[in-house]
Amino acid sequence: MKKLLVSAIALTFSVGIYAQDTGAQKAVQVAQIPGSAAGANTGESIQNGSSNAVQVRQAGTEQSVLTNQDGTSNLARLMQTGNVNGNQALSGQLNLAEVDQDGYNNESTTVQQGDFNNAYTKQNNDAGDQSLGNRAQIMQGTADQAENNDAAVEQDGQDNSAYTLQTYDNSDAWTIQNGVGNTSEINQNAGPEDSEGHFAIVDQLGMNNESRVNQSGANGDQDRNVAIARQTGIGNAVEQIQVSSGNAAGNTADVLQGFSGDITVYSAGQDDIFDAVNAFDPSLAGDDDGAGFEATNAVAFQTQTGGENDAVIVQFGDGNNAAQSQSGDSNIAQAIQNLTPDAGFDNVSTQTQVGNDNAATIVQNDRLHTSVQSQTGDGNTIVAAQRGTGNYSDVTQEGDGSYGRTLQHGDFNMAFLTQRDGQSYSIYQNQNQFGGAGGNQADILQEGPLGTGVQRGFTPFSASGVTAPVQVATFSLAPIN
Repeated sequence: MKKLLVSAIALTFSVGIYAQDTGAQKAVQVAQIPGSAAGANTGESIQNGSSNAVQVRQAGTEQSVLTNQDGTSNLARLMQTGNVNGNQALSGQLNLAEVDQDGYNNESTTVQQGDFNNAYTKQNNDAGDQSLGNRAQIMQGTADQAENNDAAVEQDGQDNSAYTLQTYDNSDAWTIQNGVGNTSEINQNAGPEDSEGHFAIVDQLGMNNESRVNQSGANGDQDRNVAIARQTGIGNAVEQIQVSSGNAAGNTADVLQGFSGDITVYSAGQDDIFDAVNAFDPSLAGDDDGAGFEATNAVAFQTQTGGENDAVIVQFGDGNNAAQSQSGDSNIAQAIQNLTPDAGFDNVSTQTQVGNDNAATIVQNDRLHTSVQSQTGDGNTIVAAQRGTGNYSDVTQEGDGSYGRTLQHGDFNMAFLTQRDGQSYSIYQNQNQFGGAGGNQADILQEGPLGTGVQRGFTPFSASGVTAPVQVATFSLAPIN
């Protein structure tokens, strides 16, 4: 289990970096034709086949466009403009845009405003006519304000759709889709101008995966939100929303559903909170790394508001469901479900934290688990481990400084824990008994450190499923007249 979280994969990034290189392919700089004027815009368009169309508009200096179309019914439109902050002489400088399409019915549009943008779109990476009906759109900057943006879309298969919108400065985005019917949407707004922007990666492989990333706000010290989602399998869905506010640095979110390799926790806070659950439940240490296992119908939803929040969701197996919502600063949430290919399914995990410096982790393995964890206040910690069949755990901590732990092994366990202020409690149920262990129940209520407050009857809370993201809308480019 420890290996699962600290080994390396290709999507490993440092959260402290705010000039992030996504690793995506860059647009090619087209060389000037000898004899052209210094600072001239350059471009090259290649068309083979039938019914191809391309339109290029460039303004400013030293911009470059490359289009390559081969097949039937391809369409590309690129526009680059300048005049940023009234500086016409240097406006639109060193923008790059490239579109490479092969197959049938591909569509692409690229719009860039401002300085030093890079856009790369490629559809159908394989030979032949395997790419049908793809759509890709990259838009960077509005009102002539865009600087140091970087966006790339790469699609292979049929009926893929991708949309990337970046406004204002220093944002990065990368979308890769391979399979049939994938959709992806990235919306980033780092304003005001001269803000350190956001960073997002979406990598989808398989059929009918769906992803949405929405990041906004850049008020903190070297503010930089990071969102990474990777999906392998059939029919997975993920939505990540991050809003940075206050003076703290940017938030971090990571979703990984179904994966054929190892996973990396790329922040010290995530490593620390997992160390806590691993120490509490040493039986987790022997788990497999889930290599080659698929999360067929997993759904993940993460929302973070504030600064320096960190959330990670890892799901293997079928029908998993996880939601994490954090408000405030420096909160850490970790949901890990179905670590091994044991045919586990239908896990549900919901974590909500309001306040600062809270930490919550839930590890679920095998089937039919439900865990609801909610913290309000500052400095609270929740550690929960569930294994076996039919476990249910609800932990609520209100006030500040409480630490709650639940461990469930075996069958039909239930645990309720409510702590109001500065409390500590651990629940062990059927530890290391993984079959036919019976049906334990626990209900614990602790109030303020001075004995204040009135005890209330505990009402079990049933976690609801996570709502899948709204499907990314298809879009069509008008024919070039």
